[in-house]
Amino acid sequence: MDVKDIAGQFATEGTIVEIKAHGGGHINDSYRLVNASADHSDYLLQRVNHFVFKDVPLLMQNMVLVTDHVRAKTLMESPGEVGRRNLTIIPARDGTSYYKDPDGNFWRVLTFIGGHLVFDSTTDPAIAYEGALTFGAFSRMLNDLPADKVGTVIPDFHNMKWRLTQLGQSIRKDVAGRLKEVKKEVDYVESRSKMMLTIHELGEKGEIPLRVTHNDTKISNVLFDKDKKGLCVIDLDTIQPGWVTSDFGDGIRTLTNTGEEDDPDLDRITMDLELYEAFASGFLDSTRDILSATEKDALLYAGLLFPYMQAVRFLIDYLDGDIYYKVKDPKHNLVRTRAQLKLTQDGEAKMDQLRAIIKKLS
Repeated sequence: MDVKDIAGQFATEGTIVEIKAHGGGHINDSYRLVNASADHSDYLLQRVNHFVFKDVPLLMQNMVLVTDHVRAKTLMESPGEVGRRNLTIIPARDGTSYYKDPDGNFWRVLTFIGGHLVFDSTTDPAIAYEGALTFGAFSRMLNDLPADKVGTVIPDFHNMKWRLTQLGQSIRKDVAGRLKEVKKEVDYVESRSKMMLTIHELGEKGEIPLRVTHNDTKISNVLFDKDKKGLCVIDLDTIQPGWVTSDFGDGIRTLTNTGEEDDPDLDRITMDLELYEAFASGFLDSTRDILSATEKDALLYAGLLFPYMQAVRFLIDYLDGDIYYKVKDPKHNLVRTRAQLKLTQDGEAKMDQLRAIIKKLS
């Protein structure tokens, strides 16, 4: 089936006159369905990567639950902006939330939110604040949705204890014969493991609650309006039960790095304190009233945990022979590991300043 035939499987309204590739997502293929009718919106058709997401029906069940919940909250809080401040899933013609084509590919359609801006990255604290405010508002709207209502689409995704267990296995096997190159990195990871398990231990003890979390809070997953104010959180594939620290920590990791995720020049990598404070301020302005004191305190460790966790994941893949991440060359995962560890180390050096920021804003 071609894309036009697949689009025809959904209950869109109006007349679709053009289908064109949309966006630069790394996982899903996306197409904008251009509508000739001024009375109806355009649509976004996406193929969900079922090699990355093994249980697409569960993923879509989560999406329906969350988008319905957010829509209801938007209707109460901003009734005039329903459809712009929330994602809308268009059902297939058989009433399901997705269509599975004869080749086994899964597709979905969303209403296209027009007139939006997207930032792949930013050095502007105002945009960082608005992005975090929007992620925090998303968390607030889901505050009364029990975490056990959503399914786990990626088991152990942010489980630091499991990542360290994986690393131990990779060190013992050393299948690619690279362990001798990474002794310094392994030593640092092991020396910080106790601190980096702080959040896991709090969660295991029930001292921080499970929530419905986004788990991929990079700034490009927020739509902004033309005035650069946050509109809507997108890319809900990784929705599952988690701790609020995941959404805070992943935002800090991806936003505050003054270098690149795989920057070979470690001197370029620092944790930008102005962007850190802007993100923390926005996130807490939306969530301050729903988070416990323990959750707020744990945000400090989240900012260090997420570059550390990503470094461990890159290090595991380097030791395993580059079987998970796409690499540009045989050293790419090692470069990535060192870059993420440098961000962790810089955050650790600034820990007193980060603690003061969190305390001031809490």
